Amino acid sequence: MTLDLSLFSPLPAGVCSFGLVADKLLDVRSRERVPEGAASVICCLFPYYLGEEAYEGRNQSRYSVPADYHIVAREKLGAFCEKLALLYPGNVFVPFADSSPLPEVYCAVMSGLGVMGKNRLCINPEYGSWFFIGEIVTDAAFDPTPPEKTVCCGCGECLRACPTGALTDAGIDPEKCLSCLSQKKGELDAETARLMKKYNCAWGCDVCQEACPMNRGKKLSPVPEFYATAKAVFDPENAGGDRAYLWRGKKTALRNAEVLESR
Repeated sequence: MTLDLSLFSPLPAGVCSFGLVADKLLDVRSRERVPEGAASVICCLFPYYLGEEAYEGRNQSRYSVPADYHIVAREKLGAFCEKLALLYPGNVFVPFADSSPLPEVYCAVMSGLGVMGKNRLCINPEYGSWFFIGEIVTDAAFDPTPPEKTVCCGCGECLRACPTGALTDAGIDPEKCLSCLSQKKGELDAETARLMKKYNCAWGCDVCQEACPMNRGKKLSPVPEFYATAKAVFDPENAGGDRAYLWRGKKTALRNAEVLESR
């Protein structure tokens, strides 16, 4: 049966068969929440690009400028599930946001929502790679929305721009990725600290996304909550519990802030 994707408007959404990802599930606790007889994955994008004026003075990754998206995504996905349950009373709908057993980027690509970049991010035609991903797994067998293409233009700009050489045609090395390194606990090595200072980024790394030609001239986020909570300046000292960079604990965030202050 066909799912009316306008139910998710203004958010982009698509559908892929659960069978495509059944053997790719991550071994995490949330795997237990996947409904019995799962047949479809409804993939939903939460674009977060807010326009350059929102990033004035930014010293962190763009994704961490708005409040932690889990708060917004869980609320919206929960509301979508309630609507779906009313429309399809004989079926089960379970939402997932980040703490998900699903290979989220793969799901987005196979749902027709974009292509896979060499940096292993999904790139949407309207929003680029500036979005979070959420899913609803259901035992309802909805018609899939398969992709016309699954890979990016292949220009390699992201590979050449990567500050640490973490990106190659073979994949991404998380032990080299600056975004991953900035989120590690413990003492930072001198090279990581140097790169954080060079790019004036206390959390994450946007270099490969900013280099991507498929990310230029993209639409602004349709999620009002992201604008309302945007804080361009990394400030763990005065942060509430709604900041994405606090997931590693305040000690790690404060360490990173000290690195930038020592520039």
